[in-house]
Amino acid sequence: MKLIESIHIDSISYRKLIKLLRIKTGLNFEYYNKPFIEKRIKARMIRVKCDDPEDYLKEISSKEEEVKKFIDGFTINYTFFFRDYDIFETFQDIMVQGLDVSKKDIECDIKPDPSKLARFRTKANAAKSSMKNRQAKPDNYYMDLFVFLNRLAFYKKLKLAPSEKNCINIWSCPCATGEEPYSIAMVMDNLKSQISRFPKYRIVASDIAHEAIVKAKVGIYTDDAMKEISDYYENKYFTKQKTHFGHNNAINSKLKGDIEWIEEDVTQGHKRPYKYDIIFCRYLLIYFNRENRAKFLKIIEDRLVENGILILGKTETLLDRKSSLKLIDSRNRIYIKSSSNIL
Repeated sequence: MKLIESIHIDSISYRKLIKLLRIKTGLNFEYYNKPFIEKRIKARMIRVKCDDPEDYLKEISSKEEEVKKFIDGFTINYTFFFRDYDIFETFQDIMVQGLDVSKKDIECDIKPDPSKLARFRTKANAAKSSMKNRQAKPDNYYMDLFVFLNRLAFYKKLKLAPSEKNCINIWSCPCATGEEPYSIAMVMDNLKSQISRFPKYRIVASDIAHEAIVKAKVGIYTDDAMKEISDYYENKYFTKQKTHFGHNNAINSKLKGDIEWIEEDVTQGHKRPYKYDIIFCRYLLIYFNRENRAKFLKIIEDRLVENGILILGKTETLLDRKSSLKLIDSRNRIYIKSSSNIL
């Protein structure tokens, strides 16, 4: 089998391919890092047995199906339920505290069993996990974030009577095959089922890839997607389905109706009119080139309400000091939109 590393795409061919793909799809490929785009192109070249970039140019010129397959392979699809589960713990803790409920009085265990994590992790990651488990966070670990609770837009809504006006709007972008928005929906639905005075909420999930959205709507997943989900959430929201190769995991049908799915290229704007209290935008910025990262963040920033929060991936950082997005949780990469210079 031909290796990706053995394929060379010269700069002229690359520009031709990007230009044609832009014409065919209307998508902003210029936003992404060149190595990221090249890797996707080379992967498709191998699949259709094209050794030369010019041959692949002819392939996408003449076959609409290949253009579709390129886009479907373009989605950032390394994802699983409750990825970086401590972020969801923090999100849940804020909800619980805002509703004046004690965690001791409800079932809400997010942390997965260590033995479950061990089955999926490499030896190198297992060592990191072991260190993480030994360094258990104290009760006041999230103090930096929790100092700002009364500033958070959605925290204020938790204190008000549930209504459409006080609806908490949440956006997952990109949502890939649905694991992240379903994780959010599980947290919200689980709390709602146990807390009588629970706010109205809306979860919107968007992605560039049609097939990713289709898979998310179907809601059937392999065990690999379940590697960081706790037994509590797995048992409550999933049903095992037998297959010829073992089994799959089907998500609770009610959760499907809790999410509004959108196929879109968010670099060209968002298709819904909502302003959001919380935006999950994790592990997307690392694929954007530096010039266009600021443009994209402006789109995200404009969609946040004042004192709304943006949650990035743990390896992502915002460096623009002029931005209204201010870091309030360095561990979980949580930013607040604040026009005030005083935090």
